[in-house]
Amino acid sequence: MRRLILVAGLVGSILLVAFTGWGFASVGGGAREARATIPIVILKAKDGERLALARVVVHGRVFPFLIDTGSSKTLVDVALARQLHLKRVGRPITVTGVGCSETASKVRLGRWSIGGQALPSIVATSSVIAGSGGKAFGLLGSDVLSHFGTIGIDYAHGQLTLG
Repeated sequence: MRRLILVAGLVGSILLVAFTGWGFASVGGGAREARATIPIVILKAKDGERLALARVVVHGRVFPFLIDTGSSKTLVDVALARQLHLKRVGRPITVTGVGCSETASKVRLGRWSIGGQALPSIVATSSVIAGSGGKAFGLLGSDVLSHFGTIGIDYAHGQLTLG
């Protein structure tokens, strides 16, 4: 987990460049449809790993989120939680990844969507994403993706299919 978070952080600057072409206009969430195809950005790291990034709208503002099917929980960088004034919930928790653990907060995340598809209100984990340089973004985990039943990532065409 820490390695993925580090990789995510290292590409933090690239994320913002990649998303600049899409613009940062406010977009409202829509009703959940049976199936949706959403454009995503695919980044290739120097070591050959590929990262899938989607525009996620939180409180009417667009932020890049990594699609992380290997993560059981959605993660919000503390910079994003602070910027959006997300409410902390409960006590800090300890999160554990491969060979490491750290303290994190839990925050309430609602009024958010991806590709016009409303996402469920959840309590997400909020911690510093190593190497992010204070960039506001997150990781969309299987706790949220599983609400769509099936998902597909088309790396060749840069598309995420939900439904």
